[in-house]
Amino acid sequence: MIDAALGVTLRPAHAEDCRLLWEWRNDPDTRAASFGSEPIPFERHRAWFEEHVGSSDTRIWVVLDPAGNGIGYVRFQIRGAEAEVSVALGRNERGKGYGSKAIRAASNKMLSLGLAQKLVALVKKSNPGSRRSFERAGFCLFGTRTVAGEESWEMVYGGGPG
Repeated sequence: MIDAALGVTLRPAHAEDCRLLWEWRNDPDTRAASFGSEPIPFERHRAWFEEHVGSSDTRIWVVLDPAGNGIGYVRFQIRGAEAEVSVALGRNERGKGYGSKAIRAASNKMLSLGLAQKLVALVKKSNPGSRRSFERAGFCLFGTRTVAGEESWEMVYGGGPG
């Protein structure tokens, strides 16, 4: 799916994306921003990926830059009418505005497909840059929550073109 207004392309993750997603997930900055900060062994990631790619409770999109290069992913874990979003970009792609564009495009796709009615992001309070990306994507602060012993912001998608 290309969204010319947002300047990013999203495509569903495929089996051959397993290692690339593992590399993005294991980036030290990505691990630090995650609620579980330990590196993920490849075999554990592969088992998780094989179980979730294409499953009805998970949507994983690879984010492509305007030149068609894979630069990150957006993943939604669907639980009933709610879906929790997770995003990671490659180290060299951060700070270029791709994160908020990818989050918005994937969130709009989730809602347009009717895969969830409420989209939630949980962001560590120690990660204000991620909070700003979600705000630019149209997420609004809903409250706070403790996740895995970490204080976090709970943000909910407001939708719309912005």
